[in-house]
Amino acid sequence: MLKRMEVFFIASMFILFTTVILVVYTMQREQEFITHNNDIQLAVVQGAAYAINLQLQNKRRHVRLFVDEYADLFLHLDKHPKDETKSKAIITRLQQRFPDFFTYTITDNQGEPILFDIDMLVGEACQSDLNNYASKMKWKHTELNNEVVIHPQPFHYHYDIMSPLQSKVSKTRIFFSSFYLSEIANILKTHEVPGLQLFLTRQSEPSLIEVSRNGARDKLKRDVNLSYDERTIIHAYQDLPESDWRLVVLPDSSIKQDYVNKLWEEVIIVLAIVALALYVLITFMFKLTENKNN
Repeated sequence: MLKRMEVFFIASMFILFTTVILVVYTMQREQEFITHNNDIQLAVVQGAAYAINLQLQNKRRHVRLFVDEYADLFLHLDKHPKDETKSKAIITRLQQRFPDFFTYTITDNQGEPILFDIDMLVGEACQSDLNNYASKMKWKHTELNNEVVIHPQPFHYHYDIMSPLQSKVSKTRIFFSSFYLSEIANILKTHEVPGLQLFLTRQSEPSLIEVSRNGARDKLKRDVNLSYDERTIIHAYQDLPESDWRLVVLPDSSIKQDYVNKLWEEVIIVLAIVALALYVLITFMFKLTENKNN
């Protein structure tokens, strides 16, 4: 018969062997969860980035088509920039064509506005972009896209789309139009999945949030900057071409932690059951042996 110490040694080795197997298996499950979660994040950011990029491409294309369609009206305004009736007619048509339309103007080839809307909604940031666009137009007149970025004008956060406006009576003009962020925010909202938040941040300032599912950052219900801890858990992101936007996926770190805790709780429970079963078995064997000896 095995001595008591030998039985305890065999039981200890069995528990140790079981522990090693459970730990290795659990670590493997944890890594599979992380890999799967990262794959989901990558798929989400790629899908949303594609949709936003397509939205911007369509916006540029429709703006150019709009400019071509109403070329005569623009030529009239080029000659008569103070004609408010024609200017308001363009606004009405833009509102009908683009539900997220904010404002517009026409500038000369230096980027200086010829038209001013009533509320003077073309701000300093817009003017800076206009000047940059005008300088590029000196060497390229077709298929020229401005870099999309949010302009944080109070109560009117927006982005701009510009297009060359060919004039038969003067030098090339620029058609400048601004749009709210509602359609971009809707794309983020429809591509989000539970546990993952989508944000548009700046490529030039990655911690600054530009757009969320609620709209521009003036509608954020949190800090407008990603914290250091948040930036460290972002693994999936994509820069959007011809913009200063970076789309990032912010995962809910508590989901991963809860899953990992659950895995290791299972390990502890299994080991406790195995140890209890061995204890009962060994105790029963010893009592049975003692009864036989008596």
